[in-house]
Amino acid sequence: MTSRYDIVIVGAGIAGSSSAIALAPDGYRILLLDQALFPRDKPCGEGIMPQGVQILAELALLPEILARGGAKVRGMRYWNRQGVLAQSDFPPTAGGTSFGLVMRRYQLDNLLLERAASFTNVTVRQGFRVTDVVQEDGGVKGVGGHAIDSPNQREVFHAPLTIGTDGRYSVFHAACGLTKTDLRRRRFGVTGHLQGVEGTGSYVEVLPCPGGEIYVAPCADGITLVAILLEARAMPFFKGDLAGRYAGFLHDINGFRERITKSELVPPVAAVGPLGFTIEPCYRPGLLLIGDSAGFLDPITGEGMTLALKSVKAVVPLIKEAFAVGSFDVELGQRHAQDRFQVIEDVFRFTQLLLNLSQYRFIADRAVRRLSHDQRLFQKLLGVVTGSHRYRDISLGEKAALLMG
Repeated sequence: MTSRYDIVIVGAGIAGSSSAIALAPDGYRILLLDQALFPRDKPCGEGIMPQGVQILAELALLPEILARGGAKVRGMRYWNRQGVLAQSDFPPTAGGTSFGLVMRRYQLDNLLLERAASFTNVTVRQGFRVTDVVQEDGGVKGVGGHAIDSPNQREVFHAPLTIGTDGRYSVFHAACGLTKTDLRRRRFGVTGHLQGVEGTGSYVEVLPCPGGEIYVAPCADGITLVAILLEARAMPFFKGDLAGRYAGFLHDINGFRERITKSELVPPVAAVGPLGFTIEPCYRPGLLLIGDSAGFLDPITGEGMTLALKSVKAVVPLIKEAFAVGSFDVELGQRHAQDRFQVIEDVFRFTQLLLNLSQYRFIADRAVRRLSHDQRLFQKLLGVVTGSHRYRDISLGEKAALLMG
């Protein structure tokens, strides 16, 4: 079975569905594929920074997200091992948005998929596994695969443009000869949700723990995301009974166990990693990679979904131009890669700064102590992830101040 479309999008998470939503008003015949059946859970930090919230508003998605339980967060809280708290609100984006969002991926991805499917020119196929990439004349011309309940019935979908948004294990990496390189620090995430965590408010919290950090983010209906970010050497502890070891790990953390004595685990618990990697290049003729499939920074800044949304916003004008001239060759990919670099450059450099600070706990403790009484510097750092500041705005003296505390 063979079908033809203008655009085939593989992966219906936040990058894939938002790409379909952004492109659908121009009338392109779009096919959106995902092997999962929605709604489905996905391990994730689940936070969207103000720039991402601004893009959701531009796509007319924000009112429905808030109506369905998206929780607003005002800013960030960091704790050090001595119990010192640094707290600051997000500075506003250029569009005026000054709050972030937290929403379970189980709900958010399903909402976005429903919106994409509401366009008459968007065809959604859930439960479809892409197994191979159609390549002709040096370029990608579509994909092939099968429905998960019909493994012997192969289908092929042709399109002049294919967009890969199928995550860290994208089918396009090996099929198209793209180079995947893990970042030097191999870090893993263990994520779950708890009902009844005490002391949660309207801030995302970061707490130190052995081998990494704990991220606490308030969702709706009294549910709290609690994600543990750890070095690879800490992961053997979780083998055998992931949910049980996750709960046990949290109850061993001084200052946090007291907040979860009356809480209940909301399954599932999931582990993912190694988290940081690069993909070179993030394109081929006829193919663009967006979101995690194009590479993933360490989630220490909480920017994953926001960077996906920013990448979608940046690539849509390029795609429209490509259709206008009928060319989807390597130049389109190169321009996409350049724009993506501009989108991630400041956050990438900021991520490296935070990773360097977090690698040595005593330095991380000093940095939190500094931020606890230096709101100007804290606002500048948060401004890097909201777009109100560039990384180059952080002076050498300010970096030294973080080291000195």
